[in-house]
Amino acid sequence: MTSKFEPVRRLPNMQDVGPDSLTKRDAASNALRRVLDLRGYERSETPILEQTELYIRKSGGGLSSRLYDFSEPGGLNVSLRPEFTAAILRQAAERSGDGQPVRVMYDGPVFRYANPDEEEGEKTRQFTQFGAELIGAPAPSADGEVIAMALEGLDALGISDSRIVIGHVGVVVGALGEFNLSERAKLFLINNIALLKAGQLDSVSDTATELGFISDSVVDIEKAAADRERITSTIEQVMAEGVGVTLGQNTGVRSLENIVSRLARKMSQADNPEDFKRALGMLARLSQVSGEVDEAFDYAQRILRETGVTPNLITPLLEVIDSVEIEGISRERITIDFGMARGIAYYTGMLFDLYSCDDSYETLGGGGRYDGLTRALGYDKDVPSLGFAYNLDSVAERARFATATTESPETISPSTEGSIRDAVAKARLLRGQGKRAAINFNEVGDTK
Repeated sequence: MTSKFEPVRRLPNMQDVGPDSLTKRDAASNALRRVLDLRGYERSETPILEQTELYIRKSGGGLSSRLYDFSEPGGLNVSLRPEFTAAILRQAAERSGDGQPVRVMYDGPVFRYANPDEEEGEKTRQFTQFGAELIGAPAPSADGEVIAMALEGLDALGISDSRIVIGHVGVVVGALGEFNLSERAKLFLINNIALLKAGQLDSVSDTATELGFISDSVVDIEKAAADRERITSTIEQVMAEGVGVTLGQNTGVRSLENIVSRLARKMSQADNPEDFKRALGMLARLSQVSGEVDEAFDYAQRILRETGVTPNLITPLLEVIDSVEIEGISRERITIDFGMARGIAYYTGMLFDLYSCDDSYETLGGGGRYDGLTRALGYDKDVPSLGFAYNLDSVAERARFATATTESPETISPSTEGSIRDAVAKARLLRGQGKRAAINFNEVGDTK
């Protein structure tokens, strides 16, 4: 009889996973846990469903279009988790600790939607992540631990020909900080690193002109200077008279002159086009620097020097590489890339990607440092934190270590054994001996 219903098909880009793949995944996960356990990392689990705001705060608007979000029956806006980091940080912040670094490892499914016509459109929308977070540990030594651990995990899976590409958001931000730019201008430049790395300087310049960052008008420059002078005068008056106004600045030990200058520049949001052009030219060149450690550092320092930027700004990245070497990782496995732009919305220091060395050059995972994320999530202080994650499905398929083979169950035939009762008894006996046994119920027939 024909069913009146159409079959309910699997959702696009969702995958069914069979026993062979699950066996590989379990074996890979167990091997990775052993590596992280030796460094003191402990397992943790977070809900698959979280308030959408948690992920929006973590990634700005960059992840919002890829969330599976909806309103749950209680009226809250919720999302299937697209990653673990934000939830792990929330979990750690809500626990009362002893001030020692918190080492956490995790694994589980994550969900990311992508339109079919997008670059990520052909990828599965559900995959398994395995990762770790080190919370409360400052750079650079902790960076060395996490990077080395990520490579050790791949080595444990037999993927020993993998490579790591390392960048540093702090170096880029520090270099832009030496130009007289507004926060808006710096954000524009940082957000266009990927295009600059791809050689699209003209395109970025055109956009900057449309937004008013680049102009040949002298009037604009004079107006910006006048605005800044007016704002400076107002701020000086407020601070001199002690008017009860919160300026939103952590003044520290900076001089009054520095405070006033910084506030005036931020409030005027005016940029000298020449300063912007110089910064754009510097970043266009720096973002192209990628290669072997020593060669990349030498080239980057030369660019910074030629563009009027302090060359030793790259020291934090040098310190990270030194920490990785202390952990026993050879420089030959490291590539430096000053144009890395992944996750730049929330990373504050080093960031890295792990790659296979075969022809596919597939990304196996990545991570970085995000010292400002706890405050973005609504907590009252910045906590030095970093972490990484693998695409467990990808690394499990590439794993080259032997997995325990599972014997097929012995099939017990009721007709052969004489009755279903005897077949069940034999199957129970075999299972009691630790052997797999399954009854072929299709042969039961009239056998009692």
